[in-house]
Amino acid sequence: MRIKNFTLLFLMGIFGLFTTNLFAQEDATIDPSQIKFWIGEGDSEVVFIVNWAEPDTALAWGYRFMAEDVTLKTIMDDIAAADYRFSYEGGAFINDLHFNDGVLDLSLVETGWLTYLINGNSTWDTYDVATVANGEYVKIGDTHCGTMVDPDNWIYVYEKEVAPVYALGEEAKIDPSEILYWIGEGENEVVFAVNFAEPEDVCFAWGYRFAAESVTVKEMMEAMAEVDLRFTFNDTPSSWGGYMLTDLTFNNGEIQYVLNGYNAMYNVNGVQSWYTYDEQTVVNGDFVKWGDYTIGTEIAPWVYVWETPVQPVSVYTSVSENEASTVSIYPNPASETLYVNVENMQRVEIYDMTGRNVLNSTMSVVDLRGLESGIYFVTVRTANAAKTTKLIVK
Repeated sequence: MRIKNFTLLFLMGIFGLFTTNLFAQEDATIDPSQIKFWIGEGDSEVVFIVNWAEPDTALAWGYRFMAEDVTLKTIMDDIAAADYRFSYEGGAFINDLHFNDGVLDLSLVETGWLTYLINGNSTWDTYDVATVANGEYVKIGDTHCGTMVDPDNWIYVYEKEVAPVYALGEEAKIDPSEILYWIGEGENEVVFAVNFAEPEDVCFAWGYRFAAESVTVKEMMEAMAEVDLRFTFNDTPSSWGGYMLTDLTFNNGEIQYVLNGYNAMYNVNGVQSWYTYDEQTVVNGDFVKWGDYTIGTEIAPWVYVWETPVQPVSVYTSVSENEASTVSIYPNPASETLYVNVENMQRVEIYDMTGRNVLNSTMSVVDLRGLESGIYFVTVRTANAAKTTKLIVK
């Protein structure tokens, strides 16, 4: 609770209004079964709600604990530690509250007097003293969006329907140390991934290096497409400004993976961007992922994450058709042994369907007994050529 005048707080305490709600208005709450984001562990549960003032929006978290009771400050500290979208400042009183998920940007800073209720009842204990027990709920509100039910004693209730905060999505990522193919030069690095939808749900990742302080997502993708001819995309001017992606593909010569641009969206560091991709900038250490909503998990209206494990794409080498035509492998399908027929062979690389490198050899006779049955891609490299062929292992 934040009261701007300590004298006012003292006078309220004299009136003895420590917990009272004898009025007709019903403070809006939410059933614990509807909570989507629980923080903490234990058998005791408390629902924590903030009724933001601008706009009037009520959001709820769930909090679990082991002790008999817990202070409101402990709840808020633990929520802020677990949910980066929620933050507050406070000493003896709460100074401000924020919620920012990249789409909503809610605040209670200097919008009015902050009060809080426990089970719909006003309390005048400071938030580091007031305690709640199992089954109770706490709501912090702003007088601008509350209904005053007792003008003499500044008693408010909040009738805005309460919505559960969506849980933070567990978007699948990849450590930069696992990236096989880095494009560009410079000390700054961004990981770029695409969760393709067709012909199967698969996610590939590239690494991009640059010297400038930042680059746009579109600039990064254009630079990648110039170097890796397997990767292509197109866009068109949007009606609201900027450019909208119309398609994005990855074709390794055997399979073409597709992301329908009209169903596409992208996240930056797990948070959905609402900027067009020619406007959105990224900096060193960022992670960008494109996805299709048909294979994503919706964590809020039109806010998605993609949970398919991320695999690094193989290194791309461009060669002429005449050079590549001199390479052959047999038998295909194969079971235990693969023979490679080419002059001046340097290396044989075998990748699974996700693009993960599963076997390397410098021999023209390759032992396949360590591979499971399935479809693989074999890249044979010479000094001047590289050819990739689909291999079936039985």
